[in-house]
Amino acid sequence: MHPRLRQVVLLTNDLDSALAEARELFGFTGGVRDPQGMADLGFEHEVLTFTDTCLEIIAPLDPESSFSKLAASGVGGYMTVVQVPNLNEFIERAEKREIRPVMHVDYEGQDLSQWHPKDVGTLAEFDQIEPPESWHFAPGVFEHQATGVATNIAGVTLSVKDPAKMAEQWGYLTNQPHEQTSIMLADGPVTFIPFDDGPRGLRVVELFAADPARVGEVMTLCGVEFRLVAPKGELV
Repeated sequence: MHPRLRQVVLLTNDLDSALAEARELFGFTGGVRDPQGMADLGFEHEVLTFTDTCLEIIAPLDPESSFSKLAASGVGGYMTVVQVPNLNEFIERAEKREIRPVMHVDYEGQDLSQWHPKDVGTLAEFDQIEPPESWHFAPGVFEHQATGVATNIAGVTLSVKDPAKMAEQWGYLTNQPHEQTSIMLADGPVTFIPFDDGPRGLRVVELFAADPARVGEVMTLCGVEFRLVAPKGELV
């Protein structure tokens, strides 16, 4: 398998309101939570599922934390999660550039790693999942799929200091070809743009539209743009 975008994570100070907005925009009827596990990290959350890619919304439990201040600023793009076929090989390539994960753990039997923005341009997670068609919190995560508006995540746009450098870095780490400021993963691109004086990290999420008539629509959730695009291989 090729590396694939499987999840995006948004940050908010009001989880209930953000979830209500997500349900209104995309038709989600339910999600899954890990209350204790996330509380140990200082957050509450819920994971919402399209077909087999996910949108997670998290909220800091401490209103005085740096994460609360970040959410209050309207910067809600928190993390991008990519599934890779072999995490050990990914880490070995990273070590050749003296890059190491900030976290590498076995999470409920799955191989999970998180990486610092200084190395990959944004907070990012690269995970190896077995079997590949599964995901974190399975099977529960697939019990409330919402595909009426969007079927899956297609691509993301990340705002970084040096787009060309990050495109090359991601291409090297994922062992995928890169263009000047983007790389292509299994379902779509990761595109890098300069942050200038604006927010860094996750800025845009592209979703495959369920209805071709809605291609081109743009919605905003937690300060992140969500754009409906044509399914892969289809022209509109």
